[in-house]
Amino acid sequence: MRRPVLAVWSLVASAISAISLASAISLGSLGSVGLIAFACLAGSVGSVGPVALIAVFAAPEARACVPAAPRAAADDVVRPGKWGKSRPPEGWVVINTAHYQVQSQVGKVKATRLAAHLEAMLDLYQRFLPMRRTQDDFVLKIFRDRDEYLRYSGDEEGDARAAYFDPEHGELVAFDTGVILGSRDVPAQIGLRIGVADRLSLSDRQRLDPLFEAITDAWTMDTARVLSHEGWHQYFRAYTVSVVDMPAWLDEGIGDWFSTATRDGDRDATHGYRLGELNALRLRTLRRAMAEGATVGFGTMLGYGQKQYYVNPAASYAQGWSMVHFLMQHVDKRYRELIPKLLADFKDSKNFAESTARVFEGIDLAALDREWSTWVLAQPVHDPMLDLAREFGGRLKAGDFVADKRWTATYQWYVGHPTALTGPSPEDFPTEPEHEPGR
Repeated sequence: MRRPVLAVWSLVASAISAISLASAISLGSLGSVGLIAFACLAGSVGSVGPVALIAVFAAPEARACVPAAPRAAADDVVRPGKWGKSRPPEGWVVINTAHYQVQSQVGKVKATRLAAHLEAMLDLYQRFLPMRRTQDDFVLKIFRDRDEYLRYSGDEEGDARAAYFDPEHGELVAFDTGVILGSRDVPAQIGLRIGVADRLSLSDRQRLDPLFEAITDAWTMDTARVLSHEGWHQYFRAYTVSVVDMPAWLDEGIGDWFSTATRDGDRDATHGYRLGELNALRLRTLRRAMAEGATVGFGTMLGYGQKQYYVNPAASYAQGWSMVHFLMQHVDKRYRELIPKLLADFKDSKNFAESTARVFEGIDLAALDREWSTWVLAQPVHDPMLDLAREFGGRLKAGDFVADKRWTATYQWYVGHPTALTGPSPEDFPTEPEHEPGR
C-alpha cells in the first residue's frame, strides 16, 4: 500500500524543485521555520518520505534542514511473533527489555509501563516455579483498541477476553482496555439511554454518576492484570516445553492468582509486588454460581477435562481461581505445597491424571471441599452493580442502560436476587468422598 504514496511524493519533489524564489517569498506567512522547511524541501523531498517531511516541518528552526537519517523500510503488516530490526508498522513502537519485546500501538509511555510490569511478573513466575534456562524472547503485542485487536486475533465480537497467549507464535496479544495498573483513562462505561434521565429526579441522577464510575472501576478489566494472567501461560509453556495441556482449573486458576499481584514496596523491595489479594471479579462470579448451584465438588473439579470445564466457563474460571487461591494462601504448609508439587511432578510425568493422583494421595477431599466452600462464603465481597440494582431496580430496567451486555445482564440478575452475595450455607454444596483425583 505504500508504493503509490511514494510515487506521488516523487511528483511532488519535481514540482517543488521548479518553484521560483519569488513563489517562496510569497509564503512569508508561514514564518521562518516554514520558509526554511520549504527551502529544504526543494532539494531533499525526493530522497525522503512523507514521514520525514512531517518531521522537517515539525522540527525546530535550527534543525529544519538536517536530512533524515536513512532507516530500514517499514512493513505495514502487523506480523505475529518477534519482530526484527526493520521499522515497525505505522503507528507502532517497539520496547525491548531483558526478557520481553513489547510491540505497542498505544505509544511508548504505556508500552514502557507494561514492559516493566511484565518483567516484575516474570520474577514472580520464576520464584514460584524456577526455570533453569534464561528466556529472553517473550513477546507482547498491545493494540490501541478492541476493534484493532479483533481484526488481528480473529475473535468474535462477543468474546469477553481482553488478551490471550498464542503458543504457536509465542506471543501475548492484548488491547488497551482503558485501565492499566489501576489507572483508568476512559470515562464511565455505563450510562442511561437518551430520555431515561428525564423521568428521574435530580437527586437520582446525582446518585447515578458515582455509581456508574464505581461500576466501571469494578468491572473494567485491567490490561496489566490480564497480562499477568496470560504471562503465566507464556512462562509455563517455556518451562515445560510440552504440548500436553495442564487441567484448565489449574492453568487458569494460577493465571488468575497471579493477576492479583499488587505493588507493595514495603513487603518486598526486590520487585515491589506481592501475591495473595482476592480476585474480586472471580469472587463475585463464584458467589453467584454458588447461589445458582453451578459449582461442583473440589474433587470433581480436580478431574475436569477441558470440555467439561468450558461447559460453564464463567463459573469454572471462578471456581478454579478460588481453589488455587485457597490452597496457595492456606495456613497449612502441607496444602500450600500441593500445587508446586503437582507442577513439578507433571514436568516429569507429562500426565496430569497420574500426577494429581500421586500428589493428592492421602488428602481427605470431602473435608477439603467443606473447608474450601466455608472459606469462599466467609470472604468479603462487594459489587457496586448490586448497589445499583438494590437502589434502582424498581425504576430502571436493564434496557435503560447503555453498557456491555454482560454488565446489564448482571444488573438484571441482581434485581431478581438482591441478597445474592450473602450466599447459601456450606451444607448446601455436595461433597464426593468416593472421588479419587485424576480418575
